[in-house]
Amino acid sequence: MTCPACGLVHDLPPPETPLDEVPNLGEASGRWLRDAGLHTLADLQVLGAVKAYLLVRATGVKPSLNLLYALEGALHGKHWLEIKREHKSALLAAMAAIEEQSLR
Repeated sequence: MTCPACGLVHDLPPPETPLDEVPNLGEASGRWLRDAGLHTLADLQVLGAVKAYLLVRATGVKPSLNLLYALEGALHGKHWLEIKREHKSALLAAMAAIEEQSLR
């Protein structure tokens, strides 16, 4: 499937796959995502990892950054530990920009 974020083809499950069945995401993260209104891989693909992570935090859950990296990995067919440091930095910068914008 072609990734809407990067344009590359990744070996991903079908878009209708429940998030707790997507590699990198388990029962707890699936529950957090459902509580935030995200149910399928397609939902995650529409929002992207950063906005999905922020939605989870907005529910009152205090996830570690590993969730952010797991979400990004799920979108790219990679284990979260394979996300390179530069990519992690870009995710953190994107999250800071969104949070800054919401303060205005």
